[in-house]
Amino acid sequence: MIVQVMDMLLNGTDEVLLLLKKQYKGAKNVSIETNPVGFFVDFEIDEFQINSDKFENTFQIGDVAGDLEHMEDAVGFILFVKDGFLKMLEGYTNASEEWPDNAEIRLRYDSNGERNFEKLQKKWIKKDS
Repeated sequence: MIVQVMDMLLNGTDEVLLLLKKQYKGAKNVSIETNPVGFFVDFEIDEFQINSDKFENTFQIGDVAGDLEHMEDAVGFILFVKDGFLKMLEGYTNASEEWPDNAEIRLRYDSNGERNFEKLQKKWIKKDS
């Protein structure tokens, strides 16, 4: 499921998404922590990428939701980017008391099923002061 979520969160041809995809493909020493209501995945980026694929922004991408058979928006996901590098993926429950381990989760974008790139890009485009 983590791979599918990351593929959706990093889907697109924007320069920032392409850099983050490259970081994700080269991530190592990934740790996963689970709890009854979700999970956290920490990413460690290769030292070469730290020196070459840098942009300064800190933001989150959280436009992927997960539906269960009889429950929309049962789970959600947030990808944390700190100082231009992948930091952590969080999966969390919205409408369920516990993470649905054995249930089929249907992933989708939270903006009527299609990705809103304009809204997404506002997260990392620096505004001139």
